[in-house]
Amino acid sequence: MRRLWHSPTLRSVVIYGASGLGFAGANLILARVLPTAEYALFTLVIALVNLSFALAPGGVDGIVNRRHLEAGPSVLKRTLAGGLVTGLIFMLIAGLVYHLRMPMLLVIFAATVGGGAMAVAGAQFQSERRFGISLALTQSPNLTLMMAALVVLVTGVKEARLPLAISALGFVLAGVIGCWVLVRERAAKPYRETGFPWGEALSFAGLNATGLLLVQLDRLIIPWVLPLHDLATYGVLAAIAGSLFRVLQMSAAYTLTPRLRAAASVVERRRLIAHEARLVSAIVVAGSVVIWLVTPLIERHFLAGKYHIGGSLLFAALFSGVAKVMNAFTKSTVTTLATAGELSIVNLFGWVSVAVAVVAAILGARWGLTGLIYGVGLGWLMRALTALYLTLRHLELPESIPVTAR
Repeated sequence: MRRLWHSPTLRSVVIYGASGLGFAGANLILARVLPTAEYALFTLVIALVNLSFALAPGGVDGIVNRRHLEAGPSVLKRTLAGGLVTGLIFMLIAGLVYHLRMPMLLVIFAATVGGGAMAVAGAQFQSERRFGISLALTQSPNLTLMMAALVVLVTGVKEARLPLAISALGFVLAGVIGCWVLVRERAAKPYRETGFPWGEALSFAGLNATGLLLVQLDRLIIPWVLPLHDLATYGVLAAIAGSLFRVLQMSAAYTLTPRLRAAASVVERRRLIAHEARLVSAIVVAGSVVIWLVTPLIERHFLAGKYHIGGSLLFAALFSGVAKVMNAFTKSTVTTLATAGELSIVNLFGWVSVAVAVVAAILGARWGLTGLIYGVGLGWLMRALTALYLTLRHLELPESIPVTAR
C-alpha cells in the first residue's frame, strides 16, 4: 500500500477524486432542488464554460508544460488576450446558438477569462512538478461549485443564475491567485526562454480543442436533437457515472506527461506506461462495479425518482468513460514525445474524430440518449486509437535491448 501511495497517479486520483465528488455532489443537489428546466440550463452553461475556459489559453498552457518559458509579461499578456477573445466568441455562440440571456453571457465571459489564466498558471506549476499547488488551483472551481449548491440548498433559490454566478467568481479568483503567484516567483526561477513557438502552440490548442469538444459534445448536441429533460438526465448521469472516468482521465494525463518527459530511455517509458495502465485499469474495473450498484440507489432515494437511468443508458456511459481513459494515455504520449509535425497530424485526426462523433451522435439520437452517448464514445475511441498508432514508434525498443528488458 505504501508503494501504491507513492505513485503520483494514485495521489492525483485521490485529489481529483475529492474534486470530482464536489462536482458530482453539487450536480446531484442542484438536480434535486432546481426545476428540470433550470437544471438543464445550468448543465448547458457549465458545459460552455468548461469548454471556453480550457480553450482560452490558445495553447499557452501546453507550451509552458513542454518548455521552460519565463512566466513574465509576455506569457501573461498572451494568456489575457486569449481569454478576452475566447470569452467574446463564446458569448456570441451562447447568445446566437443557444439563445441565452445577458446574465448567462456575462457568467460565461468572466469564467472564460479567469479560467484561462488559472489553466496557464496550473500548467506552469505542473511542469515544475509542484502537483499540490497546481491541483489545488485547477480543481478549486469544483469545490466552489459545491459551495454554490449548498447556498442554493440553504436559500431555497429555484433559479440557475445564483450557482452559475458563484461558479464564475471561483474561476476569476483562481485565475487572479495563480497569476499573482507566478509574478511573485518569477525572479527566483531560472527560466529565461521568451521565444514563443506559435505553430506548436496552435497544434496544442487544436489538440486540446478536439478533446474538450468531445468532453462537452453530448451536452452541446442534446438540446438540438432530444427533449430538454434528456439534457437534465445527462447531467445527472455525468455526475454519477461520468465523474469517475473524468477523474481518471485527468489524473492519468496530468502526472504521466511530466514523468514521460523526464524518462531517460524507451525502456523506462514503457515500464512507466505499463505500470500506470495496470493501476488505472484496476480502478476502472472496481469503479464500474460500484457505479453499477450505486446508481439505482441514488436514483431511487436521493433523487426520489425524478430522473430515470436505465441499465442500457448506464452501460453506454461506462463504455464512453473507458474510451476517455484510453484517450488520456495516448494524448499524454503525444504531448510529450511527438514531434511538431506529428502533433499536426494528430491534431488533424482529432478533428476528424470530432466530426465522426457529431455524425454518430446525431444518428444515434434515433435511439434516444443512449444512442447519442454511444455516438460520442465512438469519437473518443477513434481519437485514442489514432494517437496511439501515430506514437507507437516512440515506444519501440532498439534491437540492442535484450528480450528480458522488454
